[in-house]
Amino acid sequence: MSDASPAVKQRSAAELRHDLRTALNHIMGYGAMLIEDAEERGDSDSLDALRQIQAHARGLVGIIQNALPPTKSTVTDAELVVLHDEIQMPLESIVRDVERLMQSSEESAATDLQIVRAAAERLMTMAAEASGQVLPRMAAPLEPAAHPPHKGMLLVVDDNAANRDLLTRRLEREGYGVVLAVNGREGLETVRKGGVELVLLDLMMPELDGYQVLEIMKGDPALRHLPVIMISALDEIQSVVRCIERGAEDFLPKPFDPVLLRARVGACLEKKRLRDAEQRKTEELTRALERLKRTQDQLIVQEKLASLGSLAAGIAHEIRNPLNFVTNFAEIAVSLTGEIRETLCESCVSEVAETLDSLSQCVSKVQHHGKRADGIVRAMLLLSRGDGAQKESTDINRLLAEAASLAYHGRRATDASFNCTLHYDYDLAVGELNVVPQQLSRVFLNIITNACYAVHEKSKTAGAGYAPAITIASRKCGGRVEIRVRDNGGGIPPQIAGKIFDPFFTTKPAGAGTGLGLSISHEIVVQGHQGELTVESAVGEYTEFIIVLPVSSEPIQRGEK
Repeated sequence: MSDASPAVKQRSAAELRHDLRTALNHIMGYGAMLIEDAEERGDSDSLDALRQIQAHARGLVGIIQNALPPTKSTVTDAELVVLHDEIQMPLESIVRDVERLMQSSEESAATDLQIVRAAAERLMTMAAEASGQVLPRMAAPLEPAAHPPHKGMLLVVDDNAANRDLLTRRLEREGYGVVLAVNGREGLETVRKGGVELVLLDLMMPELDGYQVLEIMKGDPALRHLPVIMISALDEIQSVVRCIERGAEDFLPKPFDPVLLRARVGACLEKKRLRDAEQRKTEELTRALERLKRTQDQLIVQEKLASLGSLAAGIAHEIRNPLNFVTNFAEIAVSLTGEIRETLCESCVSEVAETLDSLSQCVSKVQHHGKRADGIVRAMLLLSRGDGAQKESTDINRLLAEAASLAYHGRRATDASFNCTLHYDYDLAVGELNVVPQQLSRVFLNIITNACYAVHEKSKTAGAGYAPAITIASRKCGGRVEIRVRDNGGGIPPQIAGKIFDPFFTTKPAGAGTGLGLSISHEIVVQGHQGELTVESAVGEYTEFIIVLPVSSEPIQRGEK
């Protein structure tokens, strides 16, 4: 050893430790499988020798660890001589035990015993020469099982054929399917094809080492969730930390303990399957939420159509009266025209003037009621239009009056027993506001319709002394307009008062409401118009909805008086 070449002198302790421990991994790994097979056969003679081999191998792990600790960076000639002397006898004992077993072993065990002997001889050679001699590669990698076992398919990436064979056989004994890759590039190609649940990745490889493969996988959105266990004969804490920091699930040192291998592979697969299940559940919830949103949009449309349907009779009633006036006065106008002709023939100027005055009055009434009919139809169109309309200057009192009339007559048309007194208290100073009239009309209509429903329900049980009444008022208070709709119905119980603006919440019986009216109204007032919508109530006495709208386009400061 004292005549070692300069190349030997300059070799790092880490590289030498890696090579020595890789060979020991072969001895201990194949030895453990041979022991398991001998125990199954009940071959006590072979068991004694195999356990002796394992004992020697464990002793060699300690010797190498003491001689080449992770803190050592280089190895001197003298240290190599000491290391050679310490491992020589255990290795010779291993070779003798293996040769003795090969003479009486079954054919199935002969190949494994040959690998153990080759690994022991390689250790002796490396210790004697401190060279990087590589164990001859096996003829071909093992093919994966045709039908992957239920426990999962694993990928082993290692440039050493014996390492691949050892891990494959060990993992297949645990019930896993195994595919192989001889280098990092081949490993990446394999995982991209899919079907792999876990990667066991060697750290030191040519072309792409384990660090590089790990970085590529964790940087790829399609591969980052695939668990990786790093395997290396280098067990320095820096290597372990570096792997974990780059996204590895775990780290296994060579020679690896079969029990530890089983536990860590099982734990990694279990975590992956839990993550996969969580991801599937998240995707299911996302799809369910999208379906819920689509359903909510459909219900909003249905609620809008239902509102129009319930008010159709009231609208027809409201339109009928002005149209009757239009028809009647149009007939009178025709008659008066005939009279004018007769009067003209008689050349009575005074009578012509009187007739023309009457005709003018009739035409004025036709115009007035025609405009009224137009206003009713326009209110109906405002309600039925989509939500994409723009804000415009709107007479709030007029909009409120139209909504009250539609709600009242709609209720009367659908239920002849409905009766209610409407009290109006409009502040003329409110004037016009810049709002989306079709949206605000929906808010007024929803709230007044609910008030009509509340007083009618109370009238069924309150007795003859009860007088249903709804008060609709508007006030301008500085920079805001306040609209109040108060009914003397049954009130809202405190336990549900906080839910009335929630989507789909309703106290009405099935089929009587969708539970979206107040939710939509709240969204229109608060989000669409930067206002406030609140409610005050006393059970058995009253309910009052308060709508507050800013005069300007600036949002209302909450709590402003």
